[in-house]
Amino acid sequence: MRFSQIMNDFIDNEDYCSIEYFIHKYKVSKRTIQSDISYLMRISASKGFEIHTKRGVGYLLEIKDDELFGKFLETLDENIVFKIKERPSQILAFLSVQNEYISMDKVADTFQVSKTLIKHDIKEVEEIAKGYYMTLEKKSHHGIKILSSDRYLKKYLCKEYQTQNVFVRMAVDGVVMDFSHVESQLIREMNREKLNINYNELLNMIVFLKSMVYISLKVNKQSVKDYEFHESNPIEKIAASLIHTMEKKYKVCFDKDSVEELIEVMQKNIHRKDTYVSFTDNLVDDIEVFLKKTDETYDTHFFEDQELKRLLLSHMSLLVDRLHNKISYKNALANELSITYPMIFNIAIQFCDILHEKYNVEFTFDEIGFVAMHFAAHMVKEKQLKLQSYNKICVVCSSGGGSAYMIKMQLESVFPKAEVKTFSFLQQDEMISYKPDIIFTVIPISYDAQIPIIYIKELLDDKDLYRIRQILQCDDYDPYTLINENPIYYSYFSKEFFNITEEVNYEHLIREMAEDLEKKGYGKEGYADLVMEREAFISTVYLNGVCIPHPIETDALRNAISVSILKKPFLWQEKEVRIVFMICLKKEQVEVYKDITKKLYQLMQEPKYLERVIRVKSFEELMAVMKEMGGVNYE
Repeated sequence: MRFSQIMNDFIDNEDYCSIEYFIHKYKVSKRTIQSDISYLMRISASKGFEIHTKRGVGYLLEIKDDELFGKFLETLDENIVFKIKERPSQILAFLSVQNEYISMDKVADTFQVSKTLIKHDIKEVEEIAKGYYMTLEKKSHHGIKILSSDRYLKKYLCKEYQTQNVFVRMAVDGVVMDFSHVESQLIREMNREKLNINYNELLNMIVFLKSMVYISLKVNKQSVKDYEFHESNPIEKIAASLIHTMEKKYKVCFDKDSVEELIEVMQKNIHRKDTYVSFTDNLVDDIEVFLKKTDETYDTHFFEDQELKRLLLSHMSLLVDRLHNKISYKNALANELSITYPMIFNIAIQFCDILHEKYNVEFTFDEIGFVAMHFAAHMVKEKQLKLQSYNKICVVCSSGGGSAYMIKMQLESVFPKAEVKTFSFLQQDEMISYKPDIIFTVIPISYDAQIPIIYIKELLDDKDLYRIRQILQCDDYDPYTLINENPIYYSYFSKEFFNITEEVNYEHLIREMAEDLEKKGYGKEGYADLVMEREAFISTVYLNGVCIPHPIETDALRNAISVSILKKPFLWQEKEVRIVFMICLKKEQVEVYKDITKKLYQLMQEPKYLERVIRVKSFEELMAVMKEMGGVNYE
């Protein structure tokens, strides 16, 4: 895209670049270049650079953080070429922010593909546009242009802006700059009128107000003073104040239709403040009741962790207070956490749902992620305590010589506080007298040791040591897991639960998959309902069309992973559905659960393997590709 090329121009020129230089090079208007550079200036602080301006001279780039700036340039390079399937929707976004007819050559140049490919895409662009009540007008010797009512264009721009569409964001932010004063005014006046709004609703309002200004400037509206505000109505009173501020600040005018739309949006997103229960000892009781119930369900030890209770009490008191005051924080790890720690995230969802019911507060996805981190930290603590419970460790080798000593040293790194002793297979009596808590052995043991046994290889590597930690963190494990070539969860896949489907409704699909697992004795009675309950909280359609539906409570009869591949991917709640992995696990499989989801997270991030997986024609082919992809990263 153009602003990637502009950044390269800045890098290549050590002196100021004039605006005439850019106008001549890219053959666009002065206003277009100013919009592009304004957008780059707005994001510069968080991207490791600064653009200096000198009146009558031009613009100069200063790099402040090489690492941040390098990452920013990489993202620009990635955005230059869109995936083939994304290009039509991106072309629509590009056209939606143009002020005039655009030639096919210009579109082709923007997307860096041939004019022939753009002409081919235009048919699909027209179909997508129809869904937003927009049409594509073609005019000989001029090019193409989007035709739409202001109402539908505004609705489209709001949607694309909130989904981070780079064309729409660059266009709107390049024109509607310094909007923080409008946001502050909105919040200030709502507080004065004793009105309430949550964080997502506030975002909806701000994006709509920005779109109002942008479209008014784009079409050069004339003010129509025939809307009478009712000052006795707090919503209309605030609307009148905002419109006055924006008209004065941005030198724009709003007609009657725009004003009515604004009031409609405000009525949907702004509410009267409800009285809510203040925090007393009730929250302490709520936390303890929830932790007890969770321990009973998952055989965990949350209730015994006094530090966890203290942190939850402190965090939730501040969190609920913040959310009631419309303050919410972004959580960069929330999405990854929901994918790779699904059981922990489910616990956080259930906890927040209880507080939502009792204290009348809406928890955002990001805030649920923060709560999940407390539960995840406890689980790490539990795992450490479990490893520390092995005080006397026995290593059995064929000779008890050099290889045994090497294994001893490696195991001491896993169990730093334990006593590790080595024995040859001939020293059975000495080993019994030692009374170990656990045995690691490279040879079969013929007697019943009555303690945990793990079979290992003569030579261990870092990956084996990592897996030893994982194995011992499970209550139920196979002693031969470590010497098996494939992770244990590969055995949970089966031909019985593999399907290539033409379904076009995500909820129907996962309901059918869940009922099949329940009917065949893998999920307990009610398993399908628990899957749908989890889906109702937050969608399990994740990155790049990979979906991982699972029940809100993990407690299956038998372990299984059901797979459905879509013959024709479809959109569900504006996310693509390509392949579904439904997880059905026993409650003690917490660590295995994490391994599975980390493997699938890896698949989401490796397009080469994902494309191969969604094109397989058989179960055997699926497993071959999954195994070829290798395991997750070991730390």
